[in-house]
Amino acid sequence: MTNKFLRLAATLITSIIFVSYAVAGDEPAHQLVYKFKSGQFLHYELSDRAELTTQTAENQSRAVQQTHCMKSFRVVSTDENGGATIEPVVEHVRMASQTGDKAIVGYDSTKNEVAPKGFENLASTIGRPLARFHVAANGRLLKVTLLVDDVPKNFSEAAEKTDPAINFLVVFPEQAIKVGDKWSEKFETKVSAASVGSQLQRELGLIRVFELIKVEDEVATIRFRTSLRTPINDPEILRQTVQQTPSGTIEFDLKNGRLLSRSLKIDEKVIGAFGAQTLLNAQGEMIEKLILPKTTAKAATESTDAQKN
Repeated sequence: MTNKFLRLAATLITSIIFVSYAVAGDEPAHQLVYKFKSGQFLHYELSDRAELTTQTAENQSRAVQQTHCMKSFRVVSTDENGGATIEPVVEHVRMASQTGDKAIVGYDSTKNEVAPKGFENLASTIGRPLARFHVAANGRLLKVTLLVDDVPKNFSEAAEKTDPAINFLVVFPEQAIKVGDKWSEKFETKVSAASVGSQLQRELGLIRVFELIKVEDEVATIRFRTSLRTPINDPEILRQTVQQTPSGTIEFDLKNGRLLSRSLKIDEKVIGAFGAQTLLNAQGEMIEKLILPKTTAKAATESTDAQKN
């Protein structure tokens, strides 16, 4: 009786182990691609808050900037490989900034006919497309075509060399991936080399690592983190990159092939950022969400009410 019981127990344990491996091995792969449609408009709402606090031996100062904007992109055309030509536009923006105890300086493109000093360049970009982005189905930037001449020099230079740093899309792997898989994207940023007594600039390598953490109801949740490709110990350079290494989360609609939301946070400290006995603390949060057409939202509400009744 005992031997039969042991054999039965061993069989059950083996079966459980086999099923466990089978379930783990059956994890489905997901192809993350944008499903662009010619003439399509997608609208996004973005809220951003950044705070920089500088501490010295004598005092502490704080600078805060808050931004809220509505932006959209139009799919001008698509190609046979699933890629597209996209035209992004900032529809309107509301911004306010304050340094220390100084008065708050703000700009609202829906109210201010004349932009306050310091916001002129921003105001000139509202409501008009500056460039067209040619992208592959996985979001990779292929080419940038400028539509106007009065764009900032750094943007025109980045557009000319198809710099991935100006790509507003998340770039996905070309192959299908499973939950737990990771991929990365490398890009460059410019920093001033003022520490050597000049205004020369050097390029610094950044890397953004993504991980697919779950897929539920056709929505893929992706986590990412940005860091320097090469460790840097120079505080003067680190203070220039302190806002360029965010971490965050992305939600992607697999069925419709579009970004649903993107959130990122920054919480970094640089000791000696402005010399001995100084500390720079950078904190920030940005949340971007897809805004569905009112007709779609209304239909969804009516459907829910009908089910309740």
